[in-house]
Amino acid sequence: MSRAVLVTRHPADCVEFQQLLTPAGITVRPYPVLRIEELDDNDGWRAVLSLLAQPDVKPWLVMSSPRAPQRLVRLARHHGAKHLLDCSIAVVGDTTAEAAAEVGLGVDHVGPGSGTGLAEQLIERLEPACPVVLACGKERRHELPKALAEAGHPVHPVVVYSMRATPPRELPPLGPNLEAVILTSPRAARLYLDAVGGKPLPLQHWALGPTTRDAARGLGIECAIPSKPTMYSLAEELCQS
Repeated sequence: MSRAVLVTRHPADCVEFQQLLTPAGITVRPYPVLRIEELDDNDGWRAVLSLLAQPDVKPWLVMSSPRAPQRLVRLARHHGAKHLLDCSIAVVGDTTAEAAAEVGLGVDHVGPGSGTGLAEQLIERLEPACPVVLACGKERRHELPKALAEAGHPVHPVVVYSMRATPPRELPPLGPNLEAVILTSPRAARLYLDAVGGKPLPLQHWALGPTTRDAARGLGIECAIPSKPTMYSLAEELCQS
């Protein structure tokens, strides 16, 4: 019998995870409870342009999601900040690196599949007080910018997209042979519960880390978490089960 896991992400965000699970015969079934919309952050772009105008300032450009690169490139050109794209670039995970490469961005550092992991590596690599431009979503986790700021690196967020709830009627069918549900954020956990009628499916549930696990528990969903807060670590545990 085929095995399938439901993941509360868009299909484009599940490609790398599917590659990790294919050897074990597990199919990823995307369940995108959130959908992306481009967002133009005028205040954020003004701050970025001011930063780039400072002599001898060489910021790093950081992205933690594959949703960001395409929209960043388009908006940077629109706002006359094309030279931002020539900065050193760091990203979270191979999927984000591939999305950056697809729009012609050269990535200088690929971190592990978590914002915290990338922050730890960048803190070792960046010059003291090196500023960071974070191309991000409106709804985002704060571990990455918080860790960088606490290490003395000014962080300048520029919002390039927003995630909106997908109406339940527009979600794909759950399909057969599901053996687990993977909740990828606290917000996704809540929207998943709404979409399935207020009661979690009678399956094993996983969260990527303690923040999502605790939020899910508050909704009545008990979740396991992998040994590390990455899709790679989760894939290892699913393949071994």
